[in-house]
Amino acid sequence: MPFKTGHILKASLLALTLTGAAQASNADEIFGERALALAIDDRCELFTDRERNALDAARLQARGILLRQGISVHALDDYSRELDAQASQTACDLPEVADLRYRVGEAFLAWQNIRDMAFPGGHYDWHATRSIMPGEPHWAIHQTVGDMTVGLSRDTDNYRFSAALPAIPGAASAVLVLRDTDREPDLYDPTLNGHFAAPSGAEWADWTPPRFARSVVWAAGMGSRKDRSGLAHSEDALVFHFSNRASDELSALDPREAAIIEVLGRNGDVLAHFYFEVGDFAAARAFIEGGAPLMPRS
Repeated sequence: MPFKTGHILKASLLALTLTGAAQASNADEIFGERALALAIDDRCELFTDRERNALDAARLQARGILLRQGISVHALDDYSRELDAQASQTACDLPEVADLRYRVGEAFLAWQNIRDMAFPGGHYDWHATRSIMPGEPHWAIHQTVGDMTVGLSRDTDNYRFSAALPAIPGAASAVLVLRDTDREPDLYDPTLNGHFAAPSGAEWADWTPPRFARSVVWAAGMGSRKDRSGLAHSEDALVFHFSNRASDELSALDPREAAIIEVLGRNGDVLAHFYFEVGDFAAARAFIEGGAPLMPRS
């Protein structure tokens, strides 16, 4: 699918809104509009941090849709560079730039009050909510795959990347396993185009972290009884919390690939592994960070 290059600023931003999720039918337009707006902002400092998060949430979600449609990363990077070049030649005192600032500000007033949003993936979705339950651990962003729920948990004002798992005898710790993008910059197919079986428990996954290029984030600790009740809804379950590095590294991955939670015994042996889809986690995170937490509905 070719991209529309040579955007005219006024035309490409005329219908800019922030209130809806990205749609497959016009993901290229959404990606281009948001990327151009952010590039102009980088030059002219138009928006607040939350407004930037709002634009980035839509840009990242549209990017995920385009990648799943078969657009290459290189094509998206080339397109972004063209938009950056256009922004670099755009004077900050143009009437169209002032109009852009006004439109984003107006749209953000509605966007920040959206309570819930789903971010569909190829196989599994991320679900994000700005609803808060003060004093109770709960999910801000979550994806459920089989017996595992994983995502950003919230406890008062703190966010943690967490995994809620079924009880596993002898479990002592866990690691989040991601593709090391420095050692393997491209997606890795463990089946080598169907010549080998897919990893057990991830038959749905096309790309998983290769054994020769793994980035590992260790769990910072196990969840409390309160965490198990709030996140897993079972006091017999396991909950592991990870450092902020987990969210940062996950956000940087290709949305089409999978990541792994490995549960370890006291001797470091792997007792179980659980796969989940990277999907549009980065977009869901930008959605959460872009709006103020909202009290739950009565």
